[in-house]
Amino acid sequence: MSYNSPLHRGALRVATILLAGVATPALAQASAPPAGDQPADVTTPATPPSEESEAIVVTGSRIQGLPEDGPVQTLSVTREDIVQSGAGTIIEVLQDLPVTSGGGQTFSTATAGALSSDTPVGASAISLRGLGASSTLTLINGRRAQISAFARGQESFIDASSIPLAAIERVEVLPSGASAIYGADAVAGVVNFVLREDFEGLELSGSYGNSTAGTDEGRFNISGVFGTKLGERNSVMLVVDYFRRNPFFLRDRAISRDSLAPSQQGFFPSFNDLFLQVNDQTEEPQDGGCPAEDFGVGNLGEFCEVNNNAFVSANDRLETLGGLFTHKFEISDSLTWYNDVIYQRVRSRGVSSPANFSRAPIDPENPFWPAALQQDIVDEGGAGDFSDFFGFPIFAWGKVPEPRGVEVDSDSYRLTSGLKGDLAADWKFDVAFLYGGNDRVQRGTSGLYRSGVFFDLNLGNICTDGSRVNRWAVNAARPSASFRGDTCEDAGKTTLWYNPFGGQAQQSDGVLDLLETNAERRGKSRLYALDGFVNGTLFDLPAGPVKAAFGGEFRRETLNDVPSGLAVATPTNPDPILGFSSTSANATRNNWAVFGEVFVPVTETFELQLAGRFDEFQGFGSKFNPKVAGRWQPADWLAVRGNFSTSFRAPSLAQSGAGVLLSSYRVDCRAVPQACNNNANATGQALLSEDVGNINLEAETARSFGGGVVFQPTRDIELLVDYWNIRHENLVGIDEDDFIRRALGGEFPVVGAGLLPTGSPGLEVTNGFVSDAHFQITNLGFQKTDGIDVAYTHRFPEGPLGLFTLTADVTHIFNFDRQASPSSPVEQLAGDYLFPDWIGAARLRWRKDDWRASVAGFYTSGYRDDPTNRTLDALGLPRGQDYFVDDYITFDLTVSYDFAEDSFIQLAVRNVLDEDPPLVLGSSSNVDLFNHDLIGRYATLSIVTRF
Repeated sequence: MSYNSPLHRGALRVATILLAGVATPALAQASAPPAGDQPADVTTPATPPSEESEAIVVTGSRIQGLPEDGPVQTLSVTREDIVQSGAGTIIEVLQDLPVTSGGGQTFSTATAGALSSDTPVGASAISLRGLGASSTLTLINGRRAQISAFARGQESFIDASSIPLAAIERVEVLPSGASAIYGADAVAGVVNFVLREDFEGLELSGSYGNSTAGTDEGRFNISGVFGTKLGERNSVMLVVDYFRRNPFFLRDRAISRDSLAPSQQGFFPSFNDLFLQVNDQTEEPQDGGCPAEDFGVGNLGEFCEVNNNAFVSANDRLETLGGLFTHKFEISDSLTWYNDVIYQRVRSRGVSSPANFSRAPIDPENPFWPAALQQDIVDEGGAGDFSDFFGFPIFAWGKVPEPRGVEVDSDSYRLTSGLKGDLAADWKFDVAFLYGGNDRVQRGTSGLYRSGVFFDLNLGNICTDGSRVNRWAVNAARPSASFRGDTCEDAGKTTLWYNPFGGQAQQSDGVLDLLETNAERRGKSRLYALDGFVNGTLFDLPAGPVKAAFGGEFRRETLNDVPSGLAVATPTNPDPILGFSSTSANATRNNWAVFGEVFVPVTETFELQLAGRFDEFQGFGSKFNPKVAGRWQPADWLAVRGNFSTSFRAPSLAQSGAGVLLSSYRVDCRAVPQACNNNANATGQALLSEDVGNINLEAETARSFGGGVVFQPTRDIELLVDYWNIRHENLVGIDEDDFIRRALGGEFPVVGAGLLPTGSPGLEVTNGFVSDAHFQITNLGFQKTDGIDVAYTHRFPEGPLGLFTLTADVTHIFNFDRQASPSSPVEQLAGDYLFPDWIGAARLRWRKDDWRASVAGFYTSGYRDDPTNRTLDALGLPRGQDYFVDDYITFDLTVSYDFAEDSFIQLAVRNVLDEDPPLVLGSSSNVDLFNHDLIGRYATLSIVTRF
């Protein structure tokens, strides 16, 4: 890693790396390719359909028969692209698109875990332009999809893992605002999963993949597709897909194996009575306690550190079984009844680091106290004997000995039933009812300890028969205890003690049975929708027909996310399970909308697309969103296009119906020095904080515009250059630094330690330092981003070496600015932490006879790192300097052979050079799991055969 290198790399470097290396072999080709023998292109618009082709509806319009290279930029990932990638899940393919990069908003199961700050186990979602998954409208066959029953924090999203991979025909991406056509909340654009249909025959496929490292990250997939006609008017299709993947852990790769700043709360806790002692004491190595390599002394005294990365999963264990059933009945030549049913069951397991406990009161008369530790505490406190501490708690800071793990079962289903057909003239209609749902159950598998029981067992309040005595009165709100004196022995029973010593490895029978819980959580989301639209020709102009589409939609969405009562914070116990919490939400919303769209060929070379949509959101008002787009083609080889639109996004159900979520946050003294006694160089407090709901949220708004040019100097070369600009305002969310500034400025209560009630927004301040925070979801300021996309396609003439096709996509983000509120500075995020400002992908495809191959390159630029002072100190690096993450380049290789018609065997190798991701000092996993790939070289062998 280069620590003080410049960030920005020019476009020339991107082009050189991605294009020059893969383009050279194709330059010697001579003759033109035969018609129809050109492979599909990744992320580039296809050529317009011929006049004989059946009229289709392209993403970006509800009008049939328009050219695909219209006034708005669109991208497409085809079935061939998905297969050639060797990916096991659709999110692996979509993460390779430059338009989905940035800010950690597109997430996969690589970032999942048991903590509230993790993404939900077994789930994934797509974000365009780094604006967030909730700002990206995700559709299936052009219609809404149900939200995940578990939110990401308190943000609802559409789970891409709920769609069987074998059921996807292609993915269409509209990376710009599309609220006037598809929905008011298409702030960043639209991702449309188009399902397979009209398949006849039987297709079977299977694959096995694994990394080439010594660890086992194996995955297995088998799927089948069967379709047939039942008579002349009925057709059915069935897709069945099964996938299984082994877990992958941070400890499995050298770069992420050891935490850069290990936790100083360890399995051998640190102890302090907070009265006589100045420095913490722990079991020292020479006394058989903390291993010597983990023992340390810091500002607060002795500690025994723990490498959290030894436990955390980078990819959770995943198993899916799902399918798609379609039925089409041609009632007449002009009327068709269609149905499709999707089902996907996902079982996954995620593992996070072990939970911390802080300020846990321990009885000095606990029988397990080691003699050497007793003496160390006596010496540190200046006491005459350890018995001097009797009747007063000694507090412990440590970590439970098991990692927190959860298992999630998710059932997603979606039924669409509709009628489509012909009306008068060329007018057509499409009307459908949609029902969708997601049911999730989460159960703890390890490391979830009931905090109240934990305190009682450490204080001698529980007997071996499970009964409780009043030896100590416990205050769980700010952990402390007052001695009362009752004992189990006085009642003729035996005390059951927790043993916090010796690494907590030896516990009496019955202790773990009382401590551990699975904290079951259940979530349920539902979607009911009815929509319809008509499209056809309004009238003719000299330049051509004026086409239009008009329609309406009603939908009802519900969300009920109910965690176990054990995981819900209360005023008397704000941390009921040590270091663990679940989102809770309960909300229902109705929405209706009407929309219209007109396509006007003003002249033979200039066309307009005008659209508008009026939405009414229950509880959040109504909004009309227009869209204007135009395309001018002054020459056969050149077209110019532009667009403008607005958006309106009501808070998601998980936001508007949010309860209290236990969270964690370390105060950033550099960003908010007033939270650290006005010392920007101090180390901020690590908070066990809360995220609380807000019934007064308002809707977000946005506007977007863009424009570009399409160059087609020959029928085989196409270059698209598009500029985009999006401003997103009144954001709904939590910005911790901004909340602290606003609270210290008088907007929220600021009280002393232990005085802030659970569920109430505000801060607790101790000796000038923020020591606790209850962050509230609020409407924040704005985020604004603009940049340029470049897409290049070159189909080389076929020669003796075969047929070559080169595609390349590059995105450069000029600006990504965000301001949480007027009291906060404007953050310039492009090129900053998790926001690479150059992203590129290129692929060279080759085909000759029965052989096919491709090589692809992927480039992600470096960005400014964000290490904490604690990490810099642990690495011996100076504070106050800029640190940078290196550029990241990987290559994929695919080779396949057609052994029969529509049947082939394929070897796909991702990251063929086994490139390690760059080191990221600001990440707890040492790497960027959003923008980079940790797993390394991964080979997948697939076979597909059709009968």
